[in-house]
This record gives sequence, C-alpha cells and structure tokens, in this order.
Amino acid sequence: MWAEGFFACAVLGAGAWAGWRFFTSGYLPQPFLYDLNYPLMGLYDTAYWANHAGAYGPGRSIYPPLSFVFLRLVTRGACYALGPAAGRRCDGSAAWAMLGVYFLNILLVYRAFRPQGRAAALCRTTAVCLGLPMLYGLECANLIIVSFTVFVLAFGAVVRWAPPRWLALGLAINFKPYLMVVWLPSILGRRWRWLAGTVVATGLVYLLTWALQGSGSPGNLGGDLLLYAIVISHNAWSDVYYATSYWPLIHLMTGPSRLFGLVTAGQAGAWVSLLTLLIRGAQIGVAACLVAGARRPAAIDTRRFCAMILALVLTTLAPGQSGYVQIFVFFLVFLEPWRRPLQIAVLLATYLLCIPADHILLRLIHGPAWSYLGGREVTADFGLSVGQLIRPGLLLIVQYGLIALNLRDVVGPPPRAAPEPA
Repeated sequence: MWAEGFFACAVLGAGAWAGWRFFTSGYLPQPFLYDLNYPLMGLYDTAYWANHAGAYGPGRSIYPPLSFVFLRLVTRGACYALGPAAGRRCDGSAAWAMLGVYFLNILLVYRAFRPQGRAAALCRTTAVCLGLPMLYGLECANLIIVSFTVFVLAFGAVVRWAPPRWLALGLAINFKPYLMVVWLPSILGRRWRWLAGTVVATGLVYLLTWALQGSGSPGNLGGDLLLYAIVISHNAWSDVYYATSYWPLIHLMTGPSRLFGLVTAGQAGAWVSLLTLLIRGAQIGVAACLVAGARRPAAIDTRRFCAMILALVLTTLAPGQSGYVQIFVFFLVFLEPWRRPLQIAVLLATYLLCIPADHILLRLIHGPAWSYLGGREVTADFGLSVGQLIRPGLLLIVQYGLIALNLRDVVGPPPRAAPEPA
C-alpha cells in the first residue's frame, strides 16, 4: 500500500509544482498545452456550433449530435454571435458546468474504486482525477470529461441495475464514438444481453438527439469523417507533443529533421525498427487474445479486455495527440487489485503516466506569448521532452501487461467466475 501512496503523492507533488510554475511564470509548463491561448477552446469551439446551424456543414463535425444538444443546455447562446473566442469571454456558465462535471467525476471515481479499500481508492482517485490525462482534458475543456462521467457509471460499481448502465454506455459512445470498440469483448464473450442493451441504448440516444439537433444523419457523419480522413494534415511537432503511440516519433525520426538533429540516419533506422517491432508485437498479442477469447468466451474478463482494446487503439493506431483519452484505460486498469507482480507492474506504469510533469531536452518554442489562463504576456518555453520519449513506452508496458493478463485468463486454468459488466 505504501507504493500506491508514494505514487499518489508524486502526482500531487507534480501538480503542486505545475501550480507554482503557473504562479511564478504566468502559464502552465510542459506537458500542459503549448498553445497558451487555447485553454477551454475545446468546449467553446463546440459550443459555437451548438448555438449555430452548420455543425455538419461548415463545422465538419465527426461526432454525433449529443454533444451539441448537451451544450445548448449549459451555454448562453447570445454569447456566440461573434465566434467561439467571444463565447469564452462571455459565457462563464459553460466553463462552470464543465468544472461541476469534473468534481462529480471525483466522487464517482472514488465510489467505483472503494471496493479496493479506502486507502487504495483515495490513491487511485488522486491519480485518475488529478493526473495528467484528466488535467489536460480539463485544460482543453474537452467533452471527454463528460463522456468519462457516464463511462464510470457504465463500468464502475456505482450503479448495480443493468439498464441504467446500458444507457450510460450509450451516452458515452454518443459523446466519443471510438468507445464502440468496447463492444468487442461482449461479442467475443457472448454477453448478448449486455451487448443488445448497450447497442439499443446507443441507437435510441442517437435518434433522439438527431431529432433534437435537426442534423447529424449517418450521411452527414460519414461525409464529414471521410473528408476529415482525406484532408487532415498532421504536424510532426504537434503530433508528438502528447502522443500515446510511437508512430509520431517514428515519423519525426524518419523525416528531414531526424528528430531535430538528435539522431543520425543509422540510429534513426535502428530505433524505428525497434519501435515498430514493439507496436506490431502488441497488435499480434491482442490478436492472440481475441482468438483465444473467442474459443473460451466464459473466461473473458470483460473490463480487462476493454482496457486492452482501448490501449491497443492508443498504442498502435492513434496518429497524433490523444493523451487525454488514456483516462478511460486508466480507470479500467485501476479496477485491478494490487495482488500479483504482473498486475502491480501494470498499475505502477499507469501511476507513472499520471504524473503531470516533464523535462525539456531540446527547446523548440521560446518567446513571448499571451497566456489566457495567466491573463498576461509571458515568455514561454516548450520543446522535445523526456515524457514524449517515454510515455508511449510506459503505455506499451500497460498494453503488454494487459495482454499477458488476458491470455492468462483465456488460456490458463479455469478461472473463478469472471466479473460481468451487468
């Protein structure tokens, strides 16, 4: 237990250090947002389209209508006549609503972790709710904060009756459609009641919010998603800034800059081969779990499989910044007991990924900038950092650990009754 307490204190200490840096320098240091004028704009950019027509035209949204319906309920439409930035200046109710949801998350997460023991629940709640992914999402005011609320209700031991949990997952998927991957373990495990309930709930939420929004048909969403896939252009520096996968770093090493001159062509080639091997190994490991799970569905631990599938998306498929999405994986991982070496290793790597601190190795941004949170002009420093090099590796440790745990479940001796999501 002392180890969990130590790492929870490390998360708190790093957060306090970031707060001290903000007080003295006027901005949050790396690994927080390097665009110092962007905080909260994830909320207000979306809120603008919630209060104007064209979310699936000029707005090119790739998300279902629930986000816009929700934001109309918590924003002041008149504030957005002159654009999202004007909304941020005028509409304090939206930010307060997001902050209220964040504090609700703290209570729900603690309740979900409480079966692990009071001390463990406190440490794990600290890591999840005061850790880097959640704070980064809060700084952006991304609706992942709201999606996480209902995700906890779906997978935590907060609600016992199945139908509300089906509805909660349906809401989470309508906020963040990539969460549909959590259906795969239910399909493999033949949990048809849970699967049917969540699919129906997802569909009903979508149909209702589509009707309320008046747009957001499957054709709208498909067209915007196709356009997004065609025209999206990734920026090497932006992608690597808070990446969960080594792919952005690989692209940076194989590009003209050769990791800003830090590696030779030969070194870059060796690193690319090693990192690609690790990524492919994770994909093969998950494929093996899926095959074994399909042959022995009763042995599947649904939550553990969901964590593995979500981690796979982040470690091997995500092309750019996606760090705050880790909160879904971390929540599921922290439901693991502190019991065996493999579980402990996964939990320790997750704690390390929650620490909101970094060290710049090569300064790439240095100069004056307007800090929205600080409310003044500051001199900002951001660059290639230790965290950008090791965080994807730590997440791969979590990924490989989850692969091993799931293989043990579906290949090893018959387990005790696997936890059911409903």
